[in-house]
Amino acid sequence: MIRTTIFAAFLTLSACATTDAPQPATPEPVFLSDETYQSLWNAAYNSDPEADSEIAFAVLLDRDDLSPSQRGMAYMGRGLLRGIWVRDWPQAYPQCALGDFMLAKDYPISDARMTQLKEDVEYQLSRLQYFPNAPSECASHASTAWAWLAAENG
Repeated sequence: MIRTTIFAAFLTLSACATTDAPQPATPEPVFLSDETYQSLWNAAYNSDPEADSEIAFAVLLDRDDLSPSQRGMAYMGRGLLRGIWVRDWPQAYPQCALGDFMLAKDYPISDARMTQLKEDVEYQLSRLQYFPNAPSECASHASTAWAWLAAENG
């Protein structure tokens, strides 16, 4: 009788131990619609004065509802403006543009955009000699970009 009781208790405990508790469902991430994103991106890219683009892109990149490709394109857009308007605001230098490009490359952007990104990296690297006084927080981006470009070009 004692054996039966112990055996029954053992079965009950082992049944409890193997029962999987229901796991809460992980909600699907909710991303910004492409239409809304494009409107915010255009506003940032076409800022007037151009220096305000730094603030607008920072606000856009601070959002937690950007899809990975939207985030990559936001970094690319900010990098483009930083490289175009050199010395018009503190982060507008080729080295800072390269930092954004190195972030953008890690996100899923289209093949056409990736080709454009490589061309923009090459262009900004060719301009470094003319703008040696970039902010110190951007200085290391050039070596990272050189290494990435060398790996991409084989």
